Parts: sequence; structure tokens; C-alpha cells
Amino acid sequence: MAQVAKAPRPRFAKPGANPTLETIEYVLAALRKAGGPVSRNRLLAALGDWGHSTTRQSLNAAVNFLGDQGMIAEGSKGLLWVPEASQELLEAIRKGPRL
Repeated sequence: MAQVAKAPRPRFAKPGANPTLETIEYVLAALRKAGGPVSRNRLLAALGDWGHSTTRQSLNAAVNFLGDQGMIAEGSKGLLWVPEASQELLEAIRKGPRL
């Protein structure tokens, strides 16, 4: 009889900090609309204005998840949405001359 594999340990889910898919979509939409870096406090305020308030722990878990997926980046001025690169750009980066 086959052995049952042990369940994987969650990377982003933490006690009291499990954002819903809806929260993740709201965070991503807020960052896309911002057009520039946004602080976490401003994100919490924007979500509250849209009627979707969340906790800071859930926001941090959503930000960590989106950052790991390469969808957002965090700099000294805040969080920033990173658009997906086109195949042509990726190919140019891969095969282009190096400086």
C-alpha cells in the first residue's frame, strides 16, 4: 500500500494572517491604479475606502505572496506594481549583448 505523503508546510499562511483571494485582487488593483509607489498605510486606507478593509497581517501576507510571484516590488518609497514583461523583451534580455 502506498504511503500517504506529509502535507506541505504553508509558506505564506500564518495564524491570523490569511488573506482571501479577494483581498489579494484588491491589493493588486490598488497598486495598478496608483501609477507609482504606495505605502502600506495608503494601501490599507484605499482598501477601506473601497469597503474592503483588512488587517495589517493579512496585507503583509498578500504583499509577500505577490512579491514572491514577481507581481510587485518593494522599494524605499513603497510598493510598486511590476507589469509582466513581453516575450520579445525577455528574449532580448536573454540573448542581448552584455556590458
